[in-house]
Amino acid sequence: MTSLRQQLWRSGMMVVLVLSVVLWIGGRWVLQGALTDLVGSRLEHDAETLLAAIVKTDGGLMFEEQRIAGVYRRPGSGHYFVVRLPGQIIRSRSLWDQDLAWRETVLGQSHLEEVAGPYGQSVLTWYGSYRKLGQTLSLAVAEDIEPLQSARRHLDWVFILVTVIAATGMLLLQRRGIRAALHPLQEADVQLEALAEGRRERIDQSVPEEVQPLIDAVNRLAHSLLKRVRRSRNSLGDMAHALKTPLNLLVQDIAQVEDRMVREELHRHANRIGELIERELRRARIAGSGPSGERWEPKRDLADLVTVMQRLHPNVRIESSVATSRSRLPFDREDMLELVGNLLENACKWAGSRVALRVRFGSVLEIVIEDDGPGIPAGQRDAFLGRGNRLDECVDGHGLGLSIVQEIVSSYGGEIVFEESAGGGLRVRVRLPLRLSPGAHLSAGG
Repeated sequence: MTSLRQQLWRSGMMVVLVLSVVLWIGGRWVLQGALTDLVGSRLEHDAETLLAAIVKTDGGLMFEEQRIAGVYRRPGSGHYFVVRLPGQIIRSRSLWDQDLAWRETVLGQSHLEEVAGPYGQSVLTWYGSYRKLGQTLSLAVAEDIEPLQSARRHLDWVFILVTVIAATGMLLLQRRGIRAALHPLQEADVQLEALAEGRRERIDQSVPEEVQPLIDAVNRLAHSLLKRVRRSRNSLGDMAHALKTPLNLLVQDIAQVEDRMVREELHRHANRIGELIERELRRARIAGSGPSGERWEPKRDLADLVTVMQRLHPNVRIESSVATSRSRLPFDREDMLELVGNLLENACKWAGSRVALRVRFGSVLEIVIEDDGPGIPAGQRDAFLGRGNRLDECVDGHGLGLSIVQEIVSSYGGEIVFEESAGGGLRVRVRLPLRLSPGAHLSAGG
């Protein structure tokens, strides 16, 4: 979809274009009318001068040519007249051997029109009929309007130039106004990104009133998700403490059973119950990628995690490498510690003497953990990945931790790949996208 900025820019250009065309057409029409009225008024004045030059003599009416302006006596001057008296027609010398278009008019009325004139000129001609000294006479006075048309064309170019400059200024002002109007939305987008990364809990940027309902809806959704995650985690913590005491009492009661085989069987069942409770609690604590808590700082958090694992497994050398310039990544800290912690714990458990941890952050987050242990045969890896079964049910000894890893990776829309390491052990490669994929969803805890 076209951006809002481009839509506003295009609409502004259309408004400026339509306004310019309307002003140009209206301006030409007004100018044409004004010039026509101006020239017509001058022609009518010249007609009155010609009328005054007609005098009565003993032989009838006579035209006194010396009383007219010299421009009418110069051939091709652009000023012409024709006077029709009873029994004679008087033509200006400026016509020479050319004719002037004639139009009959009603006595006492006049007419003004633009016609083709002599010498290929375009002339504006005034026609009128009078009665003087008991005689009816008609006049036609014309003026070449080519200079006026040339001035009008020059004015058109000036108008176009001024319009282009004004339109450019208007568009630049509009662009500045659009930027100013959309600036709050850009700030809201920054806050929305911070909201997604867990660095804030709501968007408090002032936005236009048309967008405010959307911001309010996002704030309500974020608040609801945050409350749900916190409530879920608090409830799970309470449940863990509530189940811990009865389970310990049950274990104590089992220890008092005299039959050794029955006591060992009951111990296995109790341990299985504890594992199942722990697994479901840890699954429910997965926050996915929603605004649920603190963001992950890989260099700081992995250093602490490696230190703890090194103490728990002193016989294994753990090598870690974090290749990212960003101090905080858009992933939930608890989820990442759960994911890396389980993979690292399994690697340390089955490693011979060395475990390597590498974290890279580019278009996706890639976590690679490999050990020099016995590994998993390729046939078994393909089998459990193909069927989509729980890893702890398919690979003996890797425990429930890998099923938790699967849950976390799935909640972020990522992928997990099991390969053979360079030392013959297991290499686990996890890739997580920066954004949720269309099929990704929050877990039960979120």
